[in-house]
Amino acid sequence: MWIIMAMVLFTLAYGGILLVKIEQEREILITEAERSQANAAGYLAERVTARIAEARYALAFASADLRDASPQAVEGLARARLAAISESELVADVALLLPGGQVITDGTAVDGLREIAGAALDAPSGLTATVSDNQAYLVLAVPTPLADGTVGAFVARLSTETALPDWGDDRVVALADASGGMLAIRPRMPSVRAGTQLAERFGLRPGYIDSLAAGGGGATSDARFGEERVTFAVAPIAGTELRVYALGAMRINQSAWFRTISFYGLMFIAPIFVALGLCALVFMQMGRLRSTRQQLEDNEQRFRVAIEGARCGVWDWNPEADTVFVTDSLARILGLEAAIECTGQQFLQLFSKPDRERLRAAMRGAPAGAEVDHEVLAARSPVWLQMRGRILPGGEASHTRIVGVAIDVTERKGAQARVAAAESRLRAALESMSESFVLWDSRQRLVLWNRKFRDLFDFADGMLKPGMSYEAVEQAAARAIKTVHGGTDSKVAYEIELSNGRWLHYSDRPTADGGLVSVGADITDLKHHEAALTENEAQLRKTVDDVKRSQARIADLAKKYEEEKIRAEEANRSKSEFLANMSHELRTPLNAINGFSEIMMQEMFGPLGDDRYVGYMKDILSSGKHLLELINDILDMSKIEAGKMQLQPEPTDASELVEQSIRIVRGRAEEKRLKLRADVSDLPEIEVDPRAFKQIMINLVSNAVKFTPEGGRVTVRGFLSGLGVAFQVSDTGIGIAKEDLPRLGRPFEQIESQHSKSFQGSGLGLALSKSLIELHGGTLSIDSTLGEGTTVSIVLPISQDQPIPKDAIRKVTGTGSHAASSGSERLDEPDLSEMDTHAPLGVPAARAGGLESDDGFEADDEFVDARTSSRFAAGE
Repeated sequence: MWIIMAMVLFTLAYGGILLVKIEQEREILITEAERSQANAAGYLAERVTARIAEARYALAFASADLRDASPQAVEGLARARLAAISESELVADVALLLPGGQVITDGTAVDGLREIAGAALDAPSGLTATVSDNQAYLVLAVPTPLADGTVGAFVARLSTETALPDWGDDRVVALADASGGMLAIRPRMPSVRAGTQLAERFGLRPGYIDSLAAGGGGATSDARFGEERVTFAVAPIAGTELRVYALGAMRINQSAWFRTISFYGLMFIAPIFVALGLCALVFMQMGRLRSTRQQLEDNEQRFRVAIEGARCGVWDWNPEADTVFVTDSLARILGLEAAIECTGQQFLQLFSKPDRERLRAAMRGAPAGAEVDHEVLAARSPVWLQMRGRILPGGEASHTRIVGVAIDVTERKGAQARVAAAESRLRAALESMSESFVLWDSRQRLVLWNRKFRDLFDFADGMLKPGMSYEAVEQAAARAIKTVHGGTDSKVAYEIELSNGRWLHYSDRPTADGGLVSVGADITDLKHHEAALTENEAQLRKTVDDVKRSQARIADLAKKYEEEKIRAEEANRSKSEFLANMSHELRTPLNAINGFSEIMMQEMFGPLGDDRYVGYMKDILSSGKHLLELINDILDMSKIEAGKMQLQPEPTDASELVEQSIRIVRGRAEEKRLKLRADVSDLPEIEVDPRAFKQIMINLVSNAVKFTPEGGRVTVRGFLSGLGVAFQVSDTGIGIAKEDLPRLGRPFEQIESQHSKSFQGSGLGLALSKSLIELHGGTLSIDSTLGEGTTVSIVLPISQDQPIPKDAIRKVTGTGSHAASSGSERLDEPDLSEMDTHAPLGVPAARAGGLESDDGFEADDEFVDARTSSRFAAGE
């Protein structure tokens, strides 16, 4: 089969080579045809050049006649010359252009003659082409100096059809301008209009035609005229930008092409017949070899089965070439995929490092007559092999070979290792036993003992020897024994009391081969504890009873704790419901008190009389409003604790809400002569409850104003962060001590005691703000330095559908920051942060609350557009 395939491949390859050669010969013939076409195009270009030169000489001659003529004689002389030039069939019309605008022509003046004459004069060759009414002309202009010092010009329009010579009926000749537009074509084709791009008509790229013309002319056989492949040639017209295109059918030397085909055909057929004859001879020889190969394969199969069944393989080392052949079976044992032939160094790499040197030394000694017999470990798999080999007999002295077999002895090595390990473990176990151990054979002779047996019976070193009789050992041990208890011929267990006061419990057990194993355990401590055991048992029973009584008390306490817990939760719920109900009950009379006191203070229905009544009404109204605010805070707090507070978030302009909050608190700030400033410009709309957010900002700014001495500063900032929108309220007030920070945020919690506090308040504002911020999914943190100021920072999500993740809150606030968030972090954590992570660029809280006057604000500004730090805006 492979011979047929080889024959087919040979035929295809040889035929392919001949086809390539034939194609090369054809390309040579095509190249010759292209060269002939290019020569023809060059000849045509020369003829066009000659006709244009003829017209140029006529105009130059006429111009020379007018150079010395007087102005009066110019017109008559010019008309004579124009008449002579017009007789040429090449010239369509000719005229003389004079400087004064006068045009002298032999016939009717052409429209736009001066423009086309100017274009021709501007051309380096004085020649240009124009297309008008599907008719193309060559415009030739020659400057004409006159006797009065002025310059005119002779202008002639040449017919492109006349300038282009004919080349025969079966060939196409065209005259084209520099852009490839057709000026004339022969034979004439009505479908081709003047100015048509001929490159597209011939299936060529304009750039390719330009490259042919740039080299002085050239030809190609890749052009198409309709569906027919033709030879295209181009030649430039000297001194102009015009070109001559020549198209003709591809003509090659047919006699030369026939000779080439015949020659290569004979070259293809002759070797095929020779190859067929060789194939016949090969098939005959294959028939003889097939039977011999079958016998060889049968022998190899028997040998392979025998080798694989015996878990071994064959190796063949050629020391002279330093190559080793490894059979399939040995390769698989060594972790390889198939049989290999490798170098001696690579063969040694298949075994473990400790075995390589021994195997290398054995291989080097084999040529001297020594045999190879070593056990080695494979490097790629946990397999032990016994390598056996010798020099192959019958070979020449200079071509020695070492042939051997590698037998898998892993199981044997494993068994030996297991036996050795078992013996080692047995010996180690016997020596580590705390009991005495003795082994006797079937003839009651000593076989094995441990150190404990020797020490207990006080045997001297060397006294015990394997093979000693049971009686001899018993007699030698009698001096260390005080008495034996319970030992009879029918019992296998007994106790021995030694002379040194120790007690042993001995048991004898027969072995499978008729021997005896004696094991003695030291029960001295057990004997000592037996007496105390009875006494301890009574004490144990008493202890058990005490434990049972304790368990009963613990169960009772647990039940009481659960009941108290339920009562405490019910009390807390009742407290919240009570506060909510009472707040509603108290607000009704307070609204009346506030309303009537305000009417009386404004004296809407007449004067009150004494001015002190106005002051009293003012105090009543102020106290009523304060009490109403306190009740509202208690009501909101109770709603939050009872889980009844429902927010109404909506897209809101946070800047406007902050501005409203500032206006509400500004009166108090002006009373204390505080500088109240804010920078909340360029903030996006955020989704918040407007009333709750406004209450948060009023509480925070009111606290800042309340705890800031006169002449101080309160600053409100708003900016984008990587988590949402952040707001900071900083002041230069009294500050908060570090140990008091954890208590902030709890309901009714105030830093100063009720007896010594100097600032009015209920302690609910910050707790309520914290709870409202958590309901929005935000976070609150406080950083303060006693005597320097406080900064309260909050971060709110832009949308309630995307709350701030807890991990992100932890990154912003830091593990040591006193942040109030809706996660596991709480305001009362023991660690305190020394840096406000919400402050721009990591400004400490003390400085954030008391910035110097260079912070971008003027003294009287309320809202100022200031640039937020780029790092904080990026979420850092």
